[in-house]
Amino acid sequence: MTRFNRSAGFTLIELMITVVLIGILAAIAIPNFLTYQAKSRRAEAFANVVAIATSELSFQAESDIYVDAGAFPDWTAYGFLGTHKMTWDAASVAEYAQLGWSPEGEVAYSYEVNAGASGGCTCTLCFTATAHGDVDGDGTPGAVMYVYPEETGGGLGECRSGMFGYGTPLRKGSLTAKIYKEAAIYRAVGVGEF
Repeated sequence: MTRFNRSAGFTLIELMITVVLIGILAAIAIPNFLTYQAKSRRAEAFANVVAIATSELSFQAESDIYVDAGAFPDWTAYGFLGTHKMTWDAASVAEYAQLGWSPEGEVAYSYEVNAGASGGCTCTLCFTATAHGDVDGDGTPGAVMYVYPEETGGGLGECRSGMFGYGTPLRKGSLTAKIYKEAAIYRAVGVGEF
């Protein structure tokens, strides 16, 4: 009679434990990976709104006005803002030509500048550069903004974003501390984008 050697493979319970452990690790890793992807997409917006603000300040130093620029690229051609990249097309180049700014390659955000005499501004010599996007793909747009206010006799005048009418970003955890002259995330109450 021949005896079988039991050390030649894995038991069913060992395989099931391995599958459960891999499932637990995946459940932890995938959400973190998606968060890191959104953060890397958001880095584009921070860099570009600061570059737009620098271009605005340079233009204003030469011409004594700030330039308005609509939301480009036109995200409606892509259905809605999302995780997809958009081409910086000829219309986008023309819109930002006076300002002298253009991003590198395709973009995940639609950019706009609301300045001085525009609707939503409480000043004549101020601007707000806004990057609109939905980098986590949940269908809720968010924004990264650079607000450059104007000091007036009664305080600070500022512009809202043009497309969705976002106000000045607030410091995280504050209802009153506004963020000026730096790129900041607009955090709407109850909105999960940022």
